[in-house]
Amino acid sequence: MSMFTEKLAATIGPSYVASFFLGGLIGLTKVPPPKSRRTRRLMINSYINNVGKTSSRFGNNVGGAIFMYIMIGKFMNFVFLEELQEVSVPTQNAVFGGITGALYKCTRGKRAMGLSTLLGASVGSMYAYFWGKGYFRFNM
Repeated sequence: MSMFTEKLAATIGPSYVASFFLGGLIGLTKVPPPKSRRTRRLMINSYINNVGKTSSRFGNNVGGAIFMYIMIGKFMNFVFLEELQEVSVPTQNAVFGGITGALYKCTRGKRAMGLSTLLGASVGSMYAYFWGKGYFRFNM
């Protein structure tokens, strides 16, 4: 059984929520500009804005990237079923992650696309390795 046959909500939902809270914690570390620190009310408002913007940005970026990774994996498994049978699962997922990373950052230029390809390939293969060990399977 492949990880691409799992339901989308079982993968995208927890990762979205985790990255949302991680973004909120990172937003708390951003210091407001001096103009926003004139009064206590402005400072609190600036902190709340930083937390909201950062957490929603992190959650949406991670959720979109994981959705894209799963859709590319499902599509590639469907189109290249016979060609991918002889390739190991971590290698397949490294390819899917690399394609996802390249597509995700293709509008940012060659450097960003190359870095995102490497990052996507490494995250995809690590995810496949840990999924194969049973860490990300949830029995309902």
